[in-house]
Amino acid sequence: DDERIPEGTRRELQKLENDTMLSCQKRINQSTPNTTNQDESGSFKEDNRDILTIYLAINYGGRADILNAAQKLAQSIASGEILSSNPDGSINESELSKHLCTRHLPDPDLIIRTGGEKRLSNFLLWNAAYAELYFSELLWPDFDDDALEEALLWYGTRNRRFGGRKEVEL
Repeated sequence: DDERIPEGTRRELQKLENDTMLSCQKRINQSTPNTTNQDESGSFKEDNRDILTIYLAINYGGRADILNAAQKLAQSIASGEILSSNPDGSINESELSKHLCTRHLPDPDLIIRTGGEKRLSNFLLWNAAYAELYFSELLWPDFDDDALEEALLWYGTRNRRFGGRKEVEL
């Protein structure tokens, strides 16, 4: 038990862990071949459904993550460990991404910010580039199932373009 995690959050995480363990145990006991596997990105899939993964970013900072990644990449290039894949010697997003501490995490589709704040506060700055941002006035302890459903309904109305332009009808 990490005292830095609020008691209510620890309780919810324990419930989630218990439910997950029960689900995993059922799967193991069913002895159905290939029901769970890991894809190329490191994400686990079950019967073509994504499995929920929760990450707690304790003592994490997006700026520090990007800075550390840039320093590691520069050291790797200076030592000759890696060479730029670009003819002009420049680096690209993919090469820098490989050095982030979040490199094994999928980029978030939705970031929910509670407490009425309208900023990311140094949270997943690199990874949040194409995430939809949902802001709620509710404080985190009050963000319940109904609030989550409201956020997901809002997310369902979004037109995800990943940096592309919206098509305009003439």
